[in-house]
Formats: sequence, structure tokens, C-alpha cells
Amino acid sequence: MLPTMPYRLLAAAFLVGATATLAAQAPSFELNRDTYSIYNDFTVVQGDFNSDGKPDLVLGGSDITLRLGNGNGTFQAPITIGPADNTLLDLAAADVNHDGHLDVVALSIEGNFTVYYGNGDGTFQAPVEIATENSPRSLAVGSFFGDGYLDVAVGDVDGDIELFRNEGGKNFVLANTIAVGAGSAPEILKVRAGDLNDDGVTDLAAVTQTAAYVLWGDGAGSFSPVLLGSYVNAVDLGIGDLNQDGMADVIVSYTCNATPTNNPGKGPQYNACAGFDVYYGQGNNTTFRRTVVAYNGAEPGNDPLAVDVNGDGIADIVAADSDDGSSGSGLYVWLGHPDGSFDQAPQVWDATSMGTEGLVAGDWNRDGMMDFATALPGDAMTEIYINGGQRTPCATSQISPTVTVCQPVDNTYSNSPVTVEANAYDTKPVTSMQEYVDGKLDYSTGASSFNTTFTEGLGTHLFVTKAWDSSGMSFRSDRSVTVYNGTPGPACPAAVGTANICLPSGTSASSPVQILANGYTSWIPTSAQLYIDGDLVVNNEGCPTPAGSQSCGGGTSYVDTTQTLASGSHDLVFKLWDANGNVYTAQKTITVQ
Repeated sequence: MLPTMPYRLLAAAFLVGATATLAAQAPSFELNRDTYSIYNDFTVVQGDFNSDGKPDLVLGGSDITLRLGNGNGTFQAPITIGPADNTLLDLAAADVNHDGHLDVVALSIEGNFTVYYGNGDGTFQAPVEIATENSPRSLAVGSFFGDGYLDVAVGDVDGDIELFRNEGGKNFVLANTIAVGAGSAPEILKVRAGDLNDDGVTDLAAVTQTAAYVLWGDGAGSFSPVLLGSYVNAVDLGIGDLNQDGMADVIVSYTCNATPTNNPGKGPQYNACAGFDVYYGQGNNTTFRRTVVAYNGAEPGNDPLAVDVNGDGIADIVAADSDDGSSGSGLYVWLGHPDGSFDQAPQVWDATSMGTEGLVAGDWNRDGMMDFATALPGDAMTEIYINGGQRTPCATSQISPTVTVCQPVDNTYSNSPVTVEANAYDTKPVTSMQEYVDGKLDYSTGASSFNTTFTEGLGTHLFVTKAWDSSGMSFRSDRSVTVYNGTPGPACPAAVGTANICLPSGTSASSPVQILANGYTSWIPTSAQLYIDGDLVVNNEGCPTPAGSQSCGGGTSYVDTTQTLASGSHDLVFKLWDANGNVYTAQKTITVQ
């Protein structure tokens, strides 16, 4: 007989452990090696820092650098907003002084964090520097004291979490220090914030090399640390809702051997194991642990994120990772399934052989699908991944109770009206569903699913989808969506081992002609080329090294160009080369009118 467990925990334990996998639309990405040089960057965050309705990037390394977004998947030239000769460890973007503008909080290896108060136009006020108690390693921002202001938590080398209270949006004062890490490796590698038990209070999660912890918050600045699990070598940590139950979960990447071993012919490998554990947030200050991905001979995932990559409403695991037995690094995606399981073999977009640092998600081309960016410290550049995949049909989570929202994807952009497509699942009958926009009830139905639109003004809106079952219990899922006027930037999907010409979409076009083509290689792309009538007109060399070289600072897999063409028939040929010398080709004939 099973032991008695809370209702949510029992459902999660049964369904998350299921091994069946259901078909899902394979994602696709355009890889863009952004050639603007940003020296020694290790961390990256996103947000709209100049209030133009377009997502921007801030990168941290030796400097703090702003990259204003163009809203089509590209970014403007770097703008330095922070001091030189200062190594940044971690960044956060948040409105810490309640003026409606995003600020930047930057943690320095020199023993301080600095707040750059944003003016809302891409500029920042004079920085405010706050000293940490011990040598810091990571920071998180959240409301820890219940006064509505966002505070700062700093994890340090001694295994402590230092809590800095926000004093009216003007200064930060050390208010509490919580001992967390223990043993021979107490150093806090990462700390992140989220509501893990849906009580409206922000909690913390932290990881050291040998352990992962949750710190249950009381909303008044006090936290109760609890050991989640011990590890031989924990690598990284992320927080996000992986099972659509409205509560944040903790994702921990790990290996079973702290030191990689050398396998002849395959290079350095972790020979024991590597994978992801998820600690699913439950009610009453509890979590449920499940190893959701366990794979051999690969390095662990850095910066793990819970993101719906293919738009089916089910969260996937995304990380910056390295390929098995190679020196390639890039974007790895483990697709999630309605039964709570995940693909054990990731889908891989290798972009560089020089390593990635920092991974952030954002809707760079504002098409409602999630894109990604990583810093490339090896060559001081940035890799942009534009999601070109087709939206997967809406799924229904089989974990009880859950609300699955397929549209909109969280933290994306949309024109108005905004489409909301959602459904609810529970072992008890679902009696009603409602949609709240910015706290106001806008829609109600007695069904267990709906697909409707909402007319909203420009700016960011909170969409809360709630459901009720026959026992009267409610459950929900939240989405943040930014409404804008404009046309989303196009994207071009390609299956692995193929190339594709997406624009022009038909066989005829008017001059000038926009030509968009993309390919998906099994290795690092080195050159994306476009030929028109046999002439090479575009050569995007993502890696300025000969084919076959194992050194590549960053790959580009696509061509997006506008060409003035004479009337008549024209032959378009797109070629994508990779570092192993493979060539993927797509051809199309168009008539220019």
C-alpha cells in the first residue's frame, strides 16, 4: 500500500515517473554569430531597457554591455554601461525602485554588487555600489521582506546567503545572513528565487558543488534552509514551472564524477553519468525529487531553463551544453511531454568550439516563440538562436491538477488581440475556467478548454488562466505577454541534415526580393552562402577558419538578405557548410515581375 501523500504530490509522483513519450513538433533554430565584440562576457539577461517594445540584452564580464534590440532578431552595436577592469559574476534585470523602468543589478568578484538605475531610454544613472559581507558568487532578486520592493540575495564562498533589504528603492542594507552550504565545498555556485509552494511568498534555491538546497521564505526576511539532495558534482541550477501546476520547480544539473576522464579517440568525457534532477514544488513547504534526464558520456547542462520551446504548452528543458566526445558547444533542448517525461537524448545546435557562458531566453523577433542567446567568451562575441520551428498542436498535461496554456508562450510578444489557448486536467471533473488580465476577470467558461482572443493595449500584461474542479479546488498558470504594434521578424525552419529556402514563399516575387534561407547541420556551421544565377552574392562566414578545423568561435546557419533583381526567371541556391566539410543545399527558381 502506498504511503499517504498530499494530493498534488501523489499525482506528480505517479505521472512524472511515466516513461511514455508522445510525439511533439521538432524545434528548429537559425544560428547567428553576432560579430560585435564584447570582451570576456560570462552572464547575460534580457528586458526592454529603452521602452521601445523590443527586447534588449545586457551582458556582463569585464564590462556591463547593453545591446538594444531591433525587434527582428538582430541587435544594435554594444553600449558600455558599467565600469571596465571589473569581473562580473552574475546579473539581474528588475525594476528595483518602482519607477516603471528596468534596472540592472551586477555582482562583482571584487566583493560588491552594483545597481544601475535605468532611465527607461537605454541610459542609466550613476551606479550605487553595495559591499557584500564575504566574497560573492551569485545573486537573485525578489521580494523577501513583504513590502513590495525587490531585494537582493547574494550567495558567497562561505556557503552563506546574504540578504540585502531594499530601503525604499534608494539603497540596500544587509539585513540577514543565512548559513546554507556545508562540508568541504560550501561555496554557493548559484542562487535563484521563485515561489515553490504557491503561497505568494518568494523562496530561494541554491546549489553548491555537493548539494542543492531550498530556503523556504516567510515573507518577512527569514528563510528556513532544507537540503534537497547531495551530489558528487552538482553543476548548475535553474528555477521554472516544469509541470504546469503553477508552482516553481528547481532544476539541478549534475555529474557523478567531479573530474572528467580521457577516453581515447573521444576526448575528455564524464565517464560515470550526468543529467538533470527536478525538485517539483508542492504545497506545505515540500518538494518531490525526480531524475528526469540521465545520460552518459556528455557534459552537464549549464544555465538550465524551463521553457516551452515548441509552443505545445508543455515546458521543455533548455541548457547550454557540450556534445558527447567533441569540443562543440551550443544550445541543447530536451523536449517535455504531457505525461511529465522528457526526451533522454537532446536535440542539439552546436555553434562554437570555444565554449559558451550564460544562456538567456527571449522573443528576439517578437513572433510569439521563444528564442535564446549565449555569450561566447572565447571570441568575445554573442550567439543568437532564432526559433524557426512550427508551433506544435496544443497538448494536455496528464499531471493532476494542471492548466496547460499553449498560447501565449510565457515572456513573448504579440500583436493585439492576444490569443489564449488553454485547457485544464484533473482527476476530478473540471467545472470551469477563467481568464484574468492584469487582475481583472475578462472571460469565463464552464468547459475544460477554450481558445479566445483579448484586445489589449501596448505594454506588458499578466494573463492568469484559472480552473476549478468539482471539489472547489482551483489551480492556475500565469503568462507575461508584451503587446506591440508591428510585424514579427521572419524565421526559417530546417530539419537536421537539410537546408531550406523560406522566402520568397512562392515562385514569383517583386523586386527588391527578400531571401531567407536556413540549414541545420549536425556540426558547427562555418559558412552560409547564397548564389543567384550561379553568382555568390552572400557569404556569411560564421567561422573564419578552414573547413575541418576544430577551432570555431561561433557559427551562422542562415542568410537573410534583400536583393534587387531584374524581371524574369532567377535561380536561387543556398548552401550551408559545417566544420566537417559537409554541405547542405536548397534550390528554388523564382520569377521576378
